[in-house]
Amino acid sequence: MLSAAKLAANKTNAQLSTGPSSETGRATSSKNALKSGLFSNSDFVLPGEEPFYTELDESLRSDLAPEGMLENHLVDEIRRAVWRMRRCGEVEAGMAITCSETLTDAMQNEATAKLQQSVDRARAHSHRLFHRCTAELRKLQTERQIRNETTEAGTDLSQLGLCDIRAVRKAAHQQATLELRQIKRNEAEALAEFAADLRQGGLGEMPEMPATKQTQTPRNAQCPCKSGQKYKRCCGRHAPALLHAA
Repeated sequence: MLSAAKLAANKTNAQLSTGPSSETGRATSSKNALKSGLFSNSDFVLPGEEPFYTELDESLRSDLAPEGMLENHLVDEIRRAVWRMRRCGEVEAGMAITCSETLTDAMQNEATAKLQQSVDRARAHSHRLFHRCTAELRKLQTERQIRNETTEAGTDLSQLGLCDIRAVRKAAHQQATLELRQIKRNEAEALAEFAADLRQGGLGEMPEMPATKQTQTPRNAQCPCKSGQKYKRCCGRHAPALLHAA
């Protein structure tokens, strides 16, 4: 059992070992357990790497041109994947120096084999994240571009959400095609019923009119009536009277 004086002394000493008191100190101490940053929850930026990290973020946002919260979130995930793949390369570079001194392979060296497996696992995870987020960002931006090109300026698009405009237009076209086919079928059935009614009424089969091709004589050609005049001066429509010499 602790005495009251000993307990009070322990509480006083505990107040002196509570860790950093400032926000900067707490943020720094929260990364004390990190060695490589391969599986950290946030981007692991070492002192002196801040300019490279800022340049990467600005370059990605300039190249990918995100708009809206959802696209910006995908760009954040892409930046995280790219930065982690960069971290994997730096860790492997450090292992290469260690293995070159001992003339061993990283996978055969007991000191680096486990770390190499962690690097491979982190790189594979980052690659999957990178390709998945890039594909989703491409879909969103393609959809946004199609909306801007297929809608008039000033159209309210706030109710469209994440709908696929191409799929909607394709479905509408298919529906219009089905309706047109149904109209043609109805017309064919009505015509067949009308023909059947005519046959039942004793009128017999409906005569088929021979297909005739309407021909038009050129205006400057010889008239078909063999008058020796041009068609436009003889039998042509609205042909003026011929002038004869006195």
